[in-house]
Amino acid sequence: MNEGKAREDMARAEKAEAVLRNEIFVESFDYLEKEFTQAWKKSAVGDSEARERLYMLCQNLEALKGYIYKVVEDGKMAKAALQELQNRQQFEKRK
Repeated sequence: MNEGKAREDMARAEKAEAVLRNEIFVESFDYLEKEFTQAWKKSAVGDSEARERLYMLCQNLEALKGYIYKVVEDGKMAKAALQELQNRQQFEKRK
């Protein structure tokens, strides 16, 4: 990983962390998850199409959340890689 890419990933991670700390974002995800679950529980026995749609909505919600957490993790890995690169550069200067 080059330094530019690492810094870019770190900046993206900061933005993703801000999203995850945002009260409205967290509230929105909780609300949607509850709404989808309630709709699923209230669905008619023969309405498998509605349950499938609700299942997909829940899966999509989790995928979106997972992507944002992945951006945060990628930023942490980029930070570690950048630190390793800087340590190597300092070590090389000492020789």
